[in-house]
Parts: sequence; structure tokens; C-alpha cells
Amino acid sequence: MAGAGAQVLALSPQSIASHDEFHKAHGPFEFPLLADVDKAVGEAYGILGPLGFYRRSIFVVGPTGIIGYAHRSVTSLSFQPAAAVIAAVENTR
Repeated sequence: MAGAGAQVLALSPQSIASHDEFHKAHGPFEFPLLADVDKAVGEAYGILGPLGFYRRSIFVVGPTGIIGYAHRSVTSLSFQPAAAVIAAVENTR
């Protein structure tokens, strides 16, 4: 997303050690994997689903810190098309 002037961050409630193992098995990634073990960020962004599980979500935060785009999956079984996310980035600048 560097060409679009954006930075991608991935967030999940797994530990840093778990992320390290995931990175070894599936990486390398061109973005950081962040650990939200206590789910405080997930709670703040409203992405905790039933039983406290994370819902697959995408947020585009503009340069002023305002969320310009948010998608919270109900089932976490679907992905947003890359073109939609890139358009959101471009519209949030």
C-alpha cells in the first residue's frame, strides 16, 4: 500500500510468540503483526464478536487520525476486495 500512501498493520489477540510462529510458517509479510492480547484495541474499535472473538475488520485512518472507512465482517468468512480498500485509502487522504 506504500504506493497509495498508506501503511498496513495487522492486529490480532494472539501473543507475539504466536505471531512469530505464524510469520515463520506463512511469512514474510510486508507489514507488522500487532498483538492485542487483552483485546483492548479490539474493544475500542468494536470488532469483538460473540464470545469475544475478533471479527475480520478493515479500518482506514486518515492523516488527521479520523477513521475514513470501516468494514467489520459479521462472519469473518469474507474479504474486502483490494480495489475497495485502495479506493478508501485514496478517499481518506
